[in-house]
Amino acid sequence: MLAQIVVTTARPTAFNRSKMTANPSTAAALTPAFPDATLPGAAIVPGGARSRDEWFLTNGLGGFASGTAGGVPERRYHGWFIPAMSPPVGRMTAVQACAEWIVVREAAKGSQPGKVVRHDLSSFRYATGMLSPSGANSLVSFRKSATSAAWTYDFAGMRVTRELFLTRHRNAASVRYSVSGEVPANAILEVRPLLAMRDFHDLVTQQATQRYEASTSGASLRVVTKGLSLTIMPVQREANFARDDEWWANFFYVREQERGQDATENLFSPGVFILPLRQSSGTATQLFELQMFAGEPSPAIFETTALQRAEEKRLQDLAIAAESRVKHADAKTRQAIAVLAAATDQFVVRRAANAMDSTGVPALTSIIAGYPWFSDWGRDTCISLPGLLLSTGRFAEALASLRAFANLRRRGLIPNCFDNGSGTPEYNTVDASLWFIVACCRYLEASGDRDGFNTHLRQACLDIVDAYRTGTDFGIRMDERDGLIIAGNATTQLTWMDAKRDGVVFTPRFGKPVEIAALWYAGLMMLETAMEKENPKTARELAQLASKTAKGFEQFWDAKRSCLFDCLIAGAGNAKESNMSWIGSVEMRPNQLFAVCLPHSPLSREQQRGVVSACERDLLTPFGLRTLAQGSLKYRPRFEGPLFDRDAAYHNGTVWPWLLGPFCEAYARVNDFSEEAKQRVRAMLMPLIDETLADAKSARPGVVLPVRQVAEVYDADDGATQRRPDGCMAQAWSAAELLRVLQMVS
Repeated sequence: MLAQIVVTTARPTAFNRSKMTANPSTAAALTPAFPDATLPGAAIVPGGARSRDEWFLTNGLGGFASGTAGGVPERRYHGWFIPAMSPPVGRMTAVQACAEWIVVREAAKGSQPGKVVRHDLSSFRYATGMLSPSGANSLVSFRKSATSAAWTYDFAGMRVTRELFLTRHRNAASVRYSVSGEVPANAILEVRPLLAMRDFHDLVTQQATQRYEASTSGASLRVVTKGLSLTIMPVQREANFARDDEWWANFFYVREQERGQDATENLFSPGVFILPLRQSSGTATQLFELQMFAGEPSPAIFETTALQRAEEKRLQDLAIAAESRVKHADAKTRQAIAVLAAATDQFVVRRAANAMDSTGVPALTSIIAGYPWFSDWGRDTCISLPGLLLSTGRFAEALASLRAFANLRRRGLIPNCFDNGSGTPEYNTVDASLWFIVACCRYLEASGDRDGFNTHLRQACLDIVDAYRTGTDFGIRMDERDGLIIAGNATTQLTWMDAKRDGVVFTPRFGKPVEIAALWYAGLMMLETAMEKENPKTARELAQLASKTAKGFEQFWDAKRSCLFDCLIAGAGNAKESNMSWIGSVEMRPNQLFAVCLPHSPLSREQQRGVVSACERDLLTPFGLRTLAQGSLKYRPRFEGPLFDRDAAYHNGTVWPWLLGPFCEAYARVNDFSEEAKQRVRAMLMPLIDETLADAKSARPGVVLPVRQVAEVYDADDGATQRRPDGCMAQAWSAAELLRVLQMVS
């Protein structure tokens, strides 16, 4: 058995650290700045074309903030401060938002008391349909930078900007208010926190004040509930806090209603922060900052500006590293690379905040699959790793991530995902372990880190090969007759097409799925290459096994359609008696692309061209590939409605942007990476890049977009509206594959 071969080397190969960073001379000439997304007031006031666009900020621990460009929350997952209490899971919506206003008491006129004027900043939608307060009507701009989200309001010449920032690797947030222009006398800024203090999947429906233990110390507020302690404190000494318990009821989240979920919530507010404002005019700016902390008994105020500048520098360095890996980059490509470098960074997290290896790198680096609701997934991590980490030279973190999953392997399986509450790993996947082998070999190729590969990854890869050969959980095993992998049964969903709800498996692909065979073959060949110099005997075994698999792979070829069957399904006979027959599924799906796009293919060049041609004809769209061809009985053209309907459509037509990666690489491979092929691939990527870079003028009308991110899925076809992005509005492998392939062809 391969797992019994504990490989050793007399002298580890030195880590090629020259590959870890961009060439200094090149980096000095490359200084791409993150292009802020700035949307004008006309686009983001209620009813504006971009008012519902979604933004995300993240903290590198799994915590995040999210909302809309217009400032009106539309999901249970929207909130200003959603820390991860067991990084990167255990996420709690602490502060949903704040209600804010500037109160001006005008001077008395004779015996008449001065009138009180209130200028609202915030707005919320209620179950009655009412939008209140009216702050959104006074918006003049929304700006999403690499590190913050900011809204600017104008009240007759008085300008107020609210800026939200999350600290990196700490469950802390800052909300800063800048007031300038014509500030009248007797003006005060009031900020009322609206607290949920709940699991981020839940909603608060009862007005149970006893759930919240609130206390004050000077101007600081502390609120404790089950599983979460929250401290909010002002930075300015002249601010104070007025205790005043209130319940704000019947907030309405329209995106939850669209998903067939409960959509109303009640929020608790223990009082108001108050800051007196000075009368001023011109360019003078007055600042008021609230800082929020979760799980810290005695938090210390941090210097927001310094932290933000450090983050901007770090992200700029990532963009420089990403651009240094391309040969030709025009202005638009540079802009896209800078945006995607920052976008991919949002998914990189620590599994344990205090776990560090000897180099000071987080020992348990991981990848969040998507925001707002996914945790870290093994499959998504391994698919995303080349685009998220290798493409920006983050080799130490790539190794840390792969080590983390290697250390959590069980019977040859790496975790599929982790429970959001307990963090317990779940292993129900057949492809994650094979993607792990591919990712490990790509790490070795990109970094040159032979020592890291040999010490931390090699044996895990061999364990996986051995477990798949002899059999492991979920019926995963190699068929000794043809070298192909068998997995699952009618009740399981072990491939990436894994939608299941209410006991219904929507895409049953048990048997021998085509991408599993392709990954198995490519993984064996890549592992053979990685080991041939130091362990030729093991390398020969791997090559022989791959040769057997390549021969068995011939069963997938459908000569009538000049493409591959999606899955081989058990027919007559008995597997135990080795006389099982296998029938090819003729569903036209994109999984066959992995037999072409990976570094090693079991197909002839003519067959590879047939696969690419069929997928281009039947599956390619401007924003990704359909998961099932039009005309199929299961085909669902729109990803919409309640969760059951969405799951039914999830892999039965719905377009996935990440599949542009394998398609474009396959297209380039069968065309020998010619300049003409690269130019065609760049053209294929442009619609998705344009969505990612969209401003108020270029965005498609009536379509809600993620701001400077790439969504999980798109509708397969236009309907009453154009194809819309949906699912997680920020998806790791969508952004990662877009960046990886853009580098590949630039």
